[in-house]
Amino acid sequence: MGTGTIATEHMVSAIRSVGHEPLWVVSRNNDYAKSFSEDLGIPRTSTEAQQALSDPAVSFVYVSAARSRRGHYVSAAAAAGKHVLCDGPLADTSRVVRALVERCAHSGVALAMNQPLRASNIHQTMGRLVIEGEIGALRSLLIMRGAPSQSPNRRSEALEEPADLLLDMSVQDVDLARFLTGRDPIEVSALPTTPGDGRRQQMAYAMRLAGDVVFQAYESVTTAEFDSMVMLAGDQGALIAHGTLNGKASGTLVRRLGARNELIPVRDRDAHCTTVEGFVASIHKPTPWLCRGEDCIMALRTVEALAASDRKRRTITM
Repeated sequence: MGTGTIATEHMVSAIRSVGHEPLWVVSRNNDYAKSFSEDLGIPRTSTEAQQALSDPAVSFVYVSAARSRRGHYVSAAAAAGKHVLCDGPLADTSRVVRALVERCAHSGVALAMNQPLRASNIHQTMGRLVIEGEIGALRSLLIMRGAPSQSPNRRSEALEEPADLLLDMSVQDVDLARFLTGRDPIEVSALPTTPGDGRRQQMAYAMRLAGDVVFQAYESVTTAEFDSMVMLAGDQGALIAHGTLNGKASGTLVRRLGARNELIPVRDRDAHCTTVEGFVASIHKPTPWLCRGEDCIMALRTVEALAASDRKRRTITM
């Protein structure tokens, strides 16, 4: 449901890679639906979600629509008893997402987010090594990424909505921080960077996570592109991932112990294929690393607190 770039370039092939076949393309724009269907070899199209959802051959839906339409499609799928994998975040506010999560739970359908950062084999390896004590007691997390602002290539329903750094980037990084550390934010503080027109093009912020772990982040769409960095630092060493947030390559992982760097070999996997595989498996048995609706609620609550910190010029307690 929806014909965005992520669906076009990644998710249709990912769904096929795990043995499922897309049957319907649903879009408000009939021309988009038809050209998407022809390009990717999907047999049926519709501008009405219910037409596709009433097909007994449909076992789950993937939602790639603009944020303003995701709630509509998720609600329709829940009412039809279809499991849902959706691009994140589900909506603009945590309140709306909570209602959607409750609706899916009431209908007994699985709801998960397409969050490739969780599916990254490097990030999963980092989280495992922290749990195993490879860097000692965790003390801090640093995330940095930047790139010039780019318009989506190819047709995209997301063109209807203006870019919002908090919803397009910060919400992903907050979820990644929770995933890597297993800890929730306690306090958040944003460095005021919002210009007079209200458009956030760069963000710098810090958080205190449970267990006195410090999380710091810098995100920008105003810089030349540079290798992203994710660093987990403990009292005995650090894990440093480069290039895992740009969506173009799997990146590298280094462990630093005793003032020496050690490259950690990590098997490359397509994050979108891993996500679909994990989602399909989760319908029958929990997949611990998968991003759930509850995770989306927490990430949105956190970026809402960041927005309040930016606006009020003070630290916000969660």
